[in-house]
Amino acid sequence: MKIYTLLFLLPILGLSQAKTASELATEGMKKYDFESGQVEYELSGDAEGAEILIFDQFGWQSMRKQTMVFELYGIKTIQTLLEITDGDFIYRLNEGDSTMTTRKDYKWSQQASYKEPKDVSEAILFSMGGTYDSDSVLLDKQCQVWTFENKAIQEMWLWEGLVLKRKTKLGKQIIYSTATSIETGITTNKNLFTIPAYVKEKE
Repeated sequence: MKIYTLLFLLPILGLSQAKTASELATEGMKKYDFESGQVEYELSGDAEGAEILIFDQFGWQSMRKQTMVFELYGIKTIQTLLEITDGDFIYRLNEGDSTMTTRKDYKWSQQASYKEPKDVSEAILFSMGGTYDSDSVLLDKQCQVWTFENKAIQEMWLWEGLVLKRKTKLGKQIIYSTATSIETGITTNKNLFTIPAYVKEKE
């Protein structure tokens, strides 16, 4: 039984080899149907601010930056999020002390080898506890609306694998992130996906 279990696990362990954006793109796998693009968002509800997502190599390489202003215990707080994705690797940078944390996410790449991008995104939302609720239109894009019970993310609007709207609950606060513009097929600045040499891994 132990030998059988080990043999069964070997292919899975092989698939768990983390890969970069270039490696995944070279293998012909796609996260999105678009090779490159940019989505800008506006934050509203119990916070205000902006967010931008820029991606290349069919989504395997991306930069997401969010600046959010909200009140916490009567004090105005500014929170900045900066994430750079390189294939299975996700780097979250803290610009305040020039450190970063790294994690690996195989959810997309392990399914992209045998599924279309749209099917992968739907499978991931389902695995997160999401329920396909309805269709709706945003910026002339036909979106699937997914809802989540008892989760921080309560609602997501999906178009071609891209999230165009997100409703998040942080404590008692409800925050909306809504796309205000979408561009695909753009020429990206590769420096956006490069981690500066002075940024070090957080200990």
